[in-house]
Amino acid sequence: MALSPSLADSRNSAQARESRKEKDPEELALLELAKKGDTVAYGKLFERYADRIRRMSILVLPPHFSAEDVVQETFVRGMTRLESYRGEGDLCSWLVTIAINICRHQVRTPKRKMELSCQESLDREHHFGRVRSRGVVTKAVQKEDNRLLRVAMGYLTEAQREVFVLHYQDGLAYEDIGKILDMRAGAARALAHRAKATLREKLGISSPIPPNAD
Repeated sequence: MALSPSLADSRNSAQARESRKEKDPEELALLELAKKGDTVAYGKLFERYADRIRRMSILVLPPHFSAEDVVQETFVRGMTRLESYRGEGDLCSWLVTIAINICRHQVRTPKRKMELSCQESLDREHHFGRVRSRGVVTKAVQKEDNRLLRVAMGYLTEAQREVFVLHYQDGLAYEDIGKILDMRAGAARALAHRAKATLREKLGISSPIPPNAD
């Protein structure tokens, strides 16, 4: 499908901005050593992004899956595939893409079964009198390893979970998310807004997201 001139110009402009970004000299030096088989250099590189990958995995995966397993597997796959990284984008996005694919592979729970488990857990939290207020989604994302949010994430589609976490937790622009997940920025934005609306509903917030909410 051909891109409209305006969209093509937008993408070309974004690519130009990306190419002008200055690379971290220390990271480039470590990357060069790592590509030559220096495992210590690769370890230092990965350590820069391990926590980010861990936080992303915690929310993308259902509660009974291990985010630490994703981190370890990403470390191994990244090391074995490092030669394929050409430096077109930033290293963090490349590693996050690997981690996202690992998360997708791990999630095998039937959607209906996951939803029933989610509802039971959410009902139990409500019974215990958890306070729910406007802004609960933002607060939940900011709270590391929030179990209730992880449960509510089970109501989202795979694509919604991934986009929501990459945007609202990792702070990535929709354009960058599109590159990682192979979709248009507009599609990523729509998925993120639908995800946030669903989470607000499941966490006890009935008011809709304003049209201009980002």
